[in-house]
Amino acid sequence: MIELQKVNFILVLLVLLFFSTNIWANSADRELIAEAGKARASLVKELLATNSFEEDTLNAALFAAIKRGSKDVTQILLDAGADVNARTNNSFTALIQASQDGRHFVVEVLLAAGADVNAIAPNENNVTALIMASQTGRHEVVTLLLAANANVNAYRADGMTPLMLASQEGHRRVVPLLIDAKADLDVSLDNGATALMIASQHGHLSAIYALIAAGANVNAQASNGITSVGLATRYRHQEAVKLLKDAGGR
Repeated sequence: MIELQKVNFILVLLVLLFFSTNIWANSADRELIAEAGKARASLVKELLATNSFEEDTLNAALFAAIKRGSKDVTQILLDAGADVNARTNNSFTALIQASQDGRHFVVEVLLAAGADVNAIAPNENNVTALIMASQTGRHEVVTLLLAANANVNAYRADGMTPLMLASQEGHRRVVPLLIDAKADLDVSLDNGATALMIASQHGHLSAIYALIAAGANVNAQASNGITSVGLATRYRHQEAVKLLKDAGGR
């Protein structure tokens, strides 16, 4: 009877030890992610030195550091074993997230660590890091990605390319970078729209000028027959109409 009580007592202790260990681990996990999100490099180092973390926790902390824009904490977590090509639930890689957010110092760290520069996010319209950086006008990131051989003619599931997106948003510092990287000027969507047509529809003069100067087809037609001049006219962008017509647009 006494032996049975001893066995039961030991079992209870083991159960308590198991749960207390798990609680402590979960607490440390949360603390690491929180401190990474606050860019507290010294505390992150201390936690890593005194605890053992699963890769999933390191990856979650990595994304927290990236969203904060912390180059130092990003490097620390990569050195500790975080996966440079880890993905979030929406299928963004670390590089796609950093590129969208314009964290160029973080992008440098990720590229140096071997991040896949042309990875796509299948759950998010097949975007790439360059597509997101171009759409959001992150010219410093675009420069880094192009230097790392990002595919300048990558396209989303809907056919939009980096040049089309930058032209649509009128990002005057991004459009020339993509043109210089030999982006296809006249590739079109299923409806026949080109980057120049998109820029003309939105009246973005700097994009229109850069595309014309690079040799974009000023008289390309969409599937309904409308041209860049027609789009600029329809949306009452008179300066754009003049610029296009001066370049031979009809």
